[in-house]
Amino acid sequence: MSQQTTPLYEAARMLNLGPIKLYHALRARKVLDKNNLPYRCYVQQGLFTSELKSYEHPTLGPKMYATPHVTDKGIKWLAKEFEVEITEANSHQETGTEA
Repeated sequence: MSQQTTPLYEAARMLNLGPIKLYHALRARKVLDKNNLPYRCYVQQGLFTSELKSYEHPTLGPKMYATPHVTDKGIKWLAKEFEVEITEANSHQETGTEA
């Protein structure tokens, strides 16, 4: 069941939407919870996923956190919901360099 996903902040760029505004709008529409993670019904529809990551806290040791990711189906859904075009030039750009 492995599928290509995109971090939500990157999907916001692909849709020419500001990430902060997109997160706020999705929380207002009850798509994301207060921790910016998608509600189960949207995950079950195949629109969103969550990815677990970890980091080393200097005093508390290893810590886990989750980040919202969007599936290809979810990006199309977001484009329809917000009535915007998907900018393919920014899609799947994982070079690690920010302009």
